[in-house]
Amino acid sequence: MSVRDPWPTPSPFGRVMSATAPAGPGERPDASATVAPVTTGAAASGPPCRAARRPELDVMRALVVAGLVVFHSAVVFARGASWFVTDPRPSVGFTVFLLWGSLWGMPLLFLVSGMGVRYAMRSRPARVFAAERLARLGIPFLTGLVLLVPPMFYLERLARSGFHQPYWQFWLAFLNVPAIAGRLLPRGYWTSGGVNFDPAHLWFLYVLLVFSLVLLPLFGYLHGPRGARLAGRAAALAARHPLTTLAAAAVPMIVTEALFGPDINTGGWERVAYVFPFVYGFLIAGDTRFESALARARWPALAAAIAATGGLLGWASAAGTGVMAGVAPGWAALQGLAGWAWLVAIVGFGAAFTARRRPGTERPRPVAAREPAWRRAARYANQAVLPFYLLHEPVIVASAWLIVRWHAPTVVKYPALVAVSFTATLAIYELAIRRYRPARLLFGMKRSDDVPPIDRAARSSGGIA
Repeated sequence: MSVRDPWPTPSPFGRVMSATAPAGPGERPDASATVAPVTTGAAASGPPCRAARRPELDVMRALVVAGLVVFHSAVVFARGASWFVTDPRPSVGFTVFLLWGSLWGMPLLFLVSGMGVRYAMRSRPARVFAAERLARLGIPFLTGLVLLVPPMFYLERLARSGFHQPYWQFWLAFLNVPAIAGRLLPRGYWTSGGVNFDPAHLWFLYVLLVFSLVLLPLFGYLHGPRGARLAGRAAALAARHPLTTLAAAAVPMIVTEALFGPDINTGGWERVAYVFPFVYGFLIAGDTRFESALARARWPALAAAIAATGGLLGWASAAGTGVMAGVAPGWAALQGLAGWAWLVAIVGFGAAFTARRRPGTERPRPVAAREPAWRRAARYANQAVLPFYLLHEPVIVASAWLIVRWHAPTVVKYPALVAVSFTATLAIYELAIRRYRPARLLFGMKRSDDVPPIDRAARSSGGIA
């Protein structure tokens, strides 16, 4: 199958801010901001509650962001994948690994992004939120298109015999504005100067920006009193009947995948299907009863996820290596079921773990005590999320260009690619982006001295909701 960015880039972008922060512009103080612990047994009751910022979520972000390099490095060695750089001796084991990851990676990314939108809208009116999304997602998207995507395609072309075009000529032919606009449409393809344009991993920023703006009226309604009552009724239903409610939530994803089929250029999913986890994330962030329902359904969801994934692997095995089984509606529907089940299981286990660490169970630290190192590390990683996302794929491609030529087994080359790519990406962020205001602007970060008071506890400068 021919893919550009078919595998998951699971990275839970978004900011989680304190529920005890003062109301932002245009937001009325609300007693529902009090945090209620998530329960894994009986359904939680009471009014809707907004989740408080929990430092352990920053740790989760750091771990999943590191997975970006692990997953995309595996594409280089996967059998049946056509990427910018591939190893001459691919392995079917990497293909299985990537198939599994693609089921939940991008849906998880959009779900947590939806949660980030909810937290962001608590502290700013809709027009300010829209302007911020345009700047913090649009500018990095354009930066990546101009600076980061063309070199990957150029390295791909250099591997072909008879290609000797200077990079600057290739770059001018690649950046054809009307053609780029056409390619960003659903199922859009075009060729510019003999080069097939593809936004590579940047498609996520574009789709997230479109979703954030198009769904803004819906989010505004759900954030208001009438929408809050409607969401509260849904949360109460989820608290009473978690399995039934979550099974019903899977239906839109299953139907969308079955009707339109997966898009191999957008993480293995039809991009419209990402609307649903995005909206679900917004709802989950507004009422802890949803989180409680996910925690209670985690074991049945895990069983369903394993069974559905086994069915997909069997289907792919019967279809044969190199065959895109996803063209069948049945495959696509089963993918929708497996993806949602993995999402419920992952978030549910996370919610159950967090419930055991709810406020009041930890020994309070003295006021003058030094902040734990893991909290400082989590805060640093949270700031690096968006630049790391932008940089990681070009760095992997450049590193793989050299490493695949080694006369060494895959068991040596793959760990080396992961280690080199992760270190180089982090070094570029630290030395060339984090310390300079122009670079911070281009890569979607806030200025170091431009953090709103409500955000200072989080110091979350990643920029993606």
